[in-house]
Amino acid sequence: MEIIDAHAHILSTPDYVLDLMTEMNRLEISKACISGLGSMFNSVTNKEILKIVDDFSPRLIGTYFVRPGVTNALEIQDAYSQGFKMLKVAIPKKPYNDQSFLPLWGAAQRLNMPVLFHTGIITVAESSPKDIILSLDMHPLRVEPIANMFPDLNIILSQLGGHWNRDAAELVRMRANVFVDLTGEQDGWRQRIESEGLEKYLYWPNAFQDIVFGTNTEPSKIKQILSEDRDRYNKLNLDEKTIEMIFSTNIKKMLNLS
Repeated sequence: MEIIDAHAHILSTPDYVLDLMTEMNRLEISKACISGLGSMFNSVTNKEILKIVDDFSPRLIGTYFVRPGVTNALEIQDAYSQGFKMLKVAIPKKPYNDQSFLPLWGAAQRLNMPVLFHTGIITVAESSPKDIILSLDMHPLRVEPIANMFPDLNIILSQLGGHWNRDAAELVRMRANVFVDLTGEQDGWRQRIESEGLEKYLYWPNAFQDIVFGTNTEPSKIKQILSEDRDRYNKLNLDEKTIEMIFSTNIKKMLNLS
């Protein structure tokens, strides 16, 4: 079964990309969608991501980091022209659903670029100013008007909404163009979900077909994330088609990968 990591970041540490590729090879992960969130997250920039993708294509797929209120729609057009395939959105200057951001989502829909929204409380580097960030602006229901206005835009809510799992799940249930990933550290919300049971939130028929696999962690932790996800789906007795949709089919369809 093919595995594609739809949510990976590149940090500004030595040999990070080589460590990522080593783990991908060892775990038989065919591709990863990578983004750079800049210095606020001790990460690389969009420009550096483009260079990395050029060096490691087709294994690595470029995801362009968008900060609403800073990034404009023309930059998204340029990113697409440069080869970026999807968008990662976080730390908006205003709530995600602010009307001034509508051109961003319009450009993404027109260019058929899926949008991965960070949802939940966010952590930035210690040196970064924290008074300009309000996690409530990244609540999953802030994405609801976007999903309504742009029905052909593929949307992924990271971490099942983070601290708002139920709201994220209900939005997925009600909107055909909204998906979730289950990324995050092992001792964070994923640990709570393990004890509560993921089916508490994804309770409707075929709900698990709306999941996109991702890791969102450093290379040394990818093996554990993948193992936990596989074990979870096996315990839930998910059928082979659903498991394939989670690990590759959904994101391949969004990115038009053969």
